[in-house]
Amino acid sequence: MVDNFEKKLWLSTVPLVSTGASRMPTGIASGCFVRYNGKKLLLSVQHATGNGSVWAIQQQYVPNKGAELYRLDGINFLMKADINTSEVVDVDFSYVEVPETTFAKRQEINPHNSKVVSEELISELSPSLESGPNGETKYGFSGLVQASLEQHGGNDCLVTEVRVYTGLVYLRTDGDYHYFKLPFEHPGHEHFKGCSGAPIIGEDGELVALVCGGSTQTNELWGISLKAYKLPVDILVQGI
Repeated sequence: MVDNFEKKLWLSTVPLVSTGASRMPTGIASGCFVRYNGKKLLLSVQHATGNGSVWAIQQQYVPNKGAELYRLDGINFLMKADINTSEVVDVDFSYVEVPETTFAKRQEINPHNSKVVSEELISELSPSLESGPNGETKYGFSGLVQASLEQHGGNDCLVTEVRVYTGLVYLRTDGDYHYFKLPFEHPGHEHFKGCSGAPIIGEDGELVALVCGGSTQTNELWGISLKAYKLPVDILVQGI
């Protein structure tokens, strides 16, 4: 039986795809739905969703029709400036309010007949955006890997594998980022391609960060602190 924490992680990540002029998928990333101050938001990271492509939520596969996408318009990005040097840098965080009806599903599709074998709705998280990680709690995330185009019902579909990673140990916070030790040897950046923006959640249920990067030398993974950027999200949802 799947551990409840693993199941929570498995249903926490929203699959995002970028599309080109032909509307064919060109890239993948991750995000999460959050319920915050009565609004439904999608959170992700700037280095993925801010690359100039058109990004969409891959909501579900519809037999004989293909992938159903919800296009994301008006994604919010942040920059910060050093008042002493006037240097301006991007903040690796993105956020956008989405309609209440927005959804995404975790589906298993039979490759032989293109039928949906099982499906579950991806969950909506309810963070305070005030919590940081601690050394007493183990953390985890799920992300999209091994993207490929396949034919289902005569339609091109982007197929990805969802993997769940647990046992991350909090190491430190440096600036805007929380650092975690992986419980295994870092398999290389290509392995985690598509995980950018995935929510990092503790076994205590707290959402603390979004996956940004990692190091093969130190077996570390880091994520942008949500606590650090609570204020701009507050401004969005409160209409200040």
